[in-house]
Amino acid sequence: MVLVLDYSGRPMVISSGMQSMDTMKQVYQIVKPLNPNFCFLQCTSAYPLQPEDVNLRVISEYQKLFPDIPIGYSGHETGIAISVAAVALGAKVLERHITLDKTWKGSDHSASLEPGELAELVRSVHLVERALGSPTKQLL
Repeated sequence: MVLVLDYSGRPMVISSGMQSMDTMKQVYQIVKPLNPNFCFLQCTSAYPLQPEDVNLRVISEYQKLFPDIPIGYSGHETGIAISVAAVALGAKVLERHITLDKTWKGSDHSASLEPGELAELVRSVHLVERALGSPTKQLL
């Protein structure tokens, strides 16, 4: 694994594709003292990613292990439902590939979002964020 550190405090996004939990713990220990402005993304490196291989519950594990950094999701699945579910589970950052045409050659075009799907993802995320509301029980 090659790790490039930016000491200026600029935000860093670190995807966990192809990395074990132990490796992510080591990465956290290395990066945190040098640049506290970073996040981890749960990621499974497969294109397209099958739902049973996503493991969204890793987001919760990362939140427990690394409560002082944002946790997000890097998705390679088809459609937007799983990415929206990641937000419902607490993902603060979403990363998705985009394409102008899913039929283009390449390993990730079929799992990428076309512009209309990206717009729908943004709308759906905003809807879920509104629906999450607050932890205070309200009587309406």
